[in-house]
Amino acid sequence: MRRPQLVLDIAGVIATNFPPLLWQHLAVRANASIDELRTFFKKDAREMLWTGAVSEPEFWVWLQGHFPAFDPSFGRPLVSGHLSLLPASGQLAAWSQLADIHLLSNHRHEWVTPVITPLLPYIKSVTISSEVGCCKPDPRIYSIVQDHLTSSQSIIIYVDDQEKNFPPAKKLGWQTIVADREGMWTSAVAGELYNSRMLP
Repeated sequence: MRRPQLVLDIAGVIATNFPPLLWQHLAVRANASIDELRTFFKKDAREMLWTGAVSEPEFWVWLQGHFPAFDPSFGRPLVSGHLSLLPASGQLAAWSQLADIHLLSNHRHEWVTPVITPLLPYIKSVTISSEVGCCKPDPRIYSIVQDHLTSSQSIIIYVDDQEKNFPPAKKLGWQTIVADREGMWTSAVAGELYNSRMLP
């Protein structure tokens, strides 16, 4: 029997997204409104940050260039202090007995690696956008993950909290599950893994 391949997003799935309190603290440090910072991030900073087009220290200096009150030395400690594992991460030990688990994330490796380190014994591969130079939904990052899968003939289950990231995965034949905030998606994954055991 071929082992199922389980591909999990990190933020919003097994770890927290940027919480409102982080945006609030960043806004205070930058002497800006939360809306200003969010708009700036989505419009001007998101892609270059996630793809590693700028280094993490360069990003904080660049942010200071737009918001002069911001002190770059507070950047990483602020982010790191607001990221943590979600309860769903507690399922990975059991799931790793039934499937090969792979992580796929739009993130900075400097921020997210310390968070996921306790889970690494259960993980086959980790693909973080800032390390590979492209981010979801760019098809290239899914192809990178595909190369890590033990068998492309196995059932491949992909969990993400944003449906806009699903089309490239579906083109590769991956099954998709939306991660809801309540964590009910874990039951769907468990069901798929159990059903896969019934397959020849």
